[in-house]
Amino acid sequence: MPTSNPGDFVFLPVCFSIVCYNGLKVIQGTSIGDNTVTCGSAAQCYNMSAQAGQYLDVVKAGCSLWRCLFASNRCISTTFQKIPISMCCCNTDRCNQGNAVGFE
Repeated sequence: MPTSNPGDFVFLPVCFSIVCYNGLKVIQGTSIGDNTVTCGSAAQCYNMSAQAGQYLDVVKAGCSLWRCLFASNRCISTTFQKIPISMCCCNTDRCNQGNAVGFE
């Protein structure tokens, strides 16, 4: 009966990566653009936004493991100095563009 030794196997790491929009906008009515980045394994796409005033609408998009550690596939909202702030994370390609589901 054949036996196997632990050295007889080759273990290959499985890495999954996603593509996220990557950019920054500050003026209301503009967009983060079409630039994308390929995220490392376990990272997710994120979209952080804060609206302050009539014309200032800050949105930062990219990929992150740590920012999305407790917000996987959901949005978290808070208020800081009377400014509403929202951060959403998702784990599919290009899911962090403004106006996508969960990113209004």
